[in-house]
Parts: sequence; structure tokens; C-alpha cells
Amino acid sequence: MLLFTSGGERFALDVAYVREILPGQETTPVPFVPPSVAGIINHRGTIYTLIRFARLAGLDEDRANGGVVLLRLPEMAVGLTVEAIEGIERVPVRLLAAPEGAAPPEVPFLRRASDRGGRLVHAIDADVLVDTIYQLPELARSGEN
Repeated sequence: MLLFTSGGERFALDVAYVREILPGQETTPVPFVPPSVAGIINHRGTIYTLIRFARLAGLDEDRANGGVVLLRLPEMAVGLTVEAIEGIERVPVRLLAAPEGAAPPEVPFLRRASDRGGRLVHAIDADVLVDTIYQLPELARSGEN
């Protein structure tokens, strides 16, 4: 699992959905886009649209641009801006499966929260996250990147 923070919260995402992790990345702003779009980057000749994960999860804005998580999606080049990348760890399924907190109903891709090392970690249902990204109107209008 990739562990990262965003909006002051901690998250775990299955690394099978991660193409690459980029530390603090300068983004090119795009005019007239919704606030959930942080901008774009050109990485190895591919233009990626960057989505603010904190906004997608209904959280406060990130305090810093601690990194970008480029997602492995077959139909579009998209990444998530996050507050900080904590690292990649083996996380036993039983730790993420034991619900200790409820995810807000308006955030469909957050499934459960578990205590990990004294801190709450929100498990992300990656399939639902991908569906949520595909349904963003700001990406649908622009077509494939």
C-alpha cells in the first residue's frame, strides 16, 4: 500500500493503481478549470492532469505540495496531488478490514479507517476512486489526455 497524507488525514492506496510517485512537483496552472484541478505536468512526454486529492475527498486544502501520485489508468493520464508521501508498506488486510471509523457517505471511495501505528489510516477503494475520477466533469469535457 502507498501511504500518504492529504488534507491532514492519512490514506492507504493499493500500489497496483500507482504508475509513479513524484516528490514535490511544479504544476502548470490551467485557466478556467474547476478548483479540483491543480494543473498539468509534462512527465516523460505525457501530459498529466493533476487532481487535488484533498478536494476529491472533501477535505481541507493541503498545506503543501508534497508530491504527485501518477495513477495507472488505461484511458487517461491523471495524477493526484497530495500533502506528503509517507512511503510504501506491506499492510495486512486484517488491519484495513477492521472498521474503526466511518467514511463520510459523500466520499464513495473511502471504505474504512483503521488504527495504524497510533494514527488513523483511511483505506481507499481504488476501483471506486478510478470510477470517481472518470466521472469528473472537468475531465469528461476535455476528453482523453
